[in-house]
Amino acid sequence: MEFTNSELAVIADAKKKILFATIVRVFIVIAMLVAIVLMFTGTVIGERLIYGAIAMVFVAVAHPQFGSGPKYEDLVRLLESKAKDQNTKT
Repeated sequence: MEFTNSELAVIADAKKKILFATIVRVFIVIAMLVAIVLMFTGTVIGERLIYGAIAMVFVAVAHPQFGSGPKYEDLVRLLESKAKDQNTKT
């Protein structure tokens, strides 16, 4: 399967976006662990952390669709067109 330069650029942008999303998720997990420790030590009231935890989960799940770089749909469209081209050649 051969890719054009623009398709290779989309793939490179997707790789960067995946790396950034992974870094964001690691920081979110660390923040949640710190919040759990603070809650168990009694430094922070757990009821106040619930809203932040819900927001962090939303950001962790939805983050790859936000920001710059190709969306999931763009990558699927690229692969779908390549698969269609490959099927018509055989």
